[in-house]
Amino acid sequence: MDDTARLIAIEEIKRLKARYFYYLDHQDWEGWRREVWAPDASLLVPDRQAESIEGVDAIIAWVAPRAEGQVSVHHGHMPDIEIVSDRTAKGVWAMEDLLFKSPELAARLGYSFLHGYGHYHETYVKLGVGWRIQTTHLTRLKLEVR
Repeated sequence: MDDTARLIAIEEIKRLKARYFYYLDHQDWEGWRREVWAPDASLLVPDRQAESIEGVDAIIAWVAPRAEGQVSVHHGHMPDIEIVSDRTAKGVWAMEDLLFKSPELAARLGYSFLHGYGHYHETYVKLGVGWRIQTTHLTRLKLEVR
């Protein structure tokens, strides 16, 4: 892959991650399924679930109920993306998220607000429809809850 193709691929992956955040914050699970994840993707969020969640349907089934009744704002910063081959890449994104829980959800969870800081460690695969997230491992450096 030449330098121009490598830079184009990096920009496409940045746009992929922007769609990840947009669809997540808007709870658009069909957009998330169709435009973000590889079908056999995996998600690991160790501070919330010890095991990796396998497959896009299982990821959405795990995330959607946890996002219901909340307003979320997710930010990704300073991506460090490495193109490994024409079809694979890996990257690390600094992240910040703010989760505002509804009163009903807050009563059940015991908190109404979460502010997290950490990193997404990801791999990407280029499919016929473009770049998709293959694996995501979210590590948190700090969590504030009220």
